[in-house]
Amino acid sequence: MVEIYTDGACRGNPGPGGWAAVIVRDGAAEEIGGCEPRTTNNRMELRAALEALRRVPGEPVRLYTDSTYLLNGMTKWLRCWKRRGWLTAEGNPVESRELWEALEAVAGARVTWEHVRGHAGHPGNERANTIAQAYAAGRTPAPSRAAPVAPARVAASLPGGGTRAARGTGASYLSLVSGELRRHATWEECKARVDRVSGARFRKCASAADEIATVAVWGLPADALARLDQG
Repeated sequence: MVEIYTDGACRGNPGPGGWAAVIVRDGAAEEIGGCEPRTTNNRMELRAALEALRRVPGEPVRLYTDSTYLLNGMTKWLRCWKRRGWLTAEGNPVESRELWEALEAVAGARVTWEHVRGHAGHPGNERANTIAQAYAAGRTPAPSRAAPVAPARVAASLPGGGTRAARGTGASYLSLVSGELRRHATWEECKARVDRVSGARFRKCASAADEIATVAVWGLPADALARLDQG
């Protein structure tokens, strides 16, 4: 299953905005994003999901978002809006109807919608937020060494995710100490390495995609996971 992390940002509401998505599949990460000169944060959240799903037509997707507006719209409100002729419960026209209709058409039943808390340290969500904020500010996002970003879109292979996926879907723990990345099977092993070590970083990863996103956020080279798997 493809995993997608999306986010939107806006400077003012309305104001200049940015959208972004991190798409993880087959051990590779693709980052896409863009901007609009005058928009709203909600529209950018919708645009991020729409553009990401267009990149993976027909494939089953698990999409992670910190927007309850997007999540509730796609899982609860949409059918009610359509039944009322695209009116809200208060009788007002639904905003951004054209985006909702396009999103429904491209999503279908293949998407599992998941909520993540924003700014809580989730690697995929944090990276998507960084890209969206940069576009909203009128800047090209700073590149990640693991998955470079350019205006519109750039894809970069991140070896290693496929190797871990072949071993199973159980959780792992990544640690980074003095620039050296390691994977641990248990929290006790990870804790023993990072406990009381200044500057040490660690994270529990639920999947190969989560490992890829973590490595990207930590700014490690693209082959970091591959070298880890090779011992």
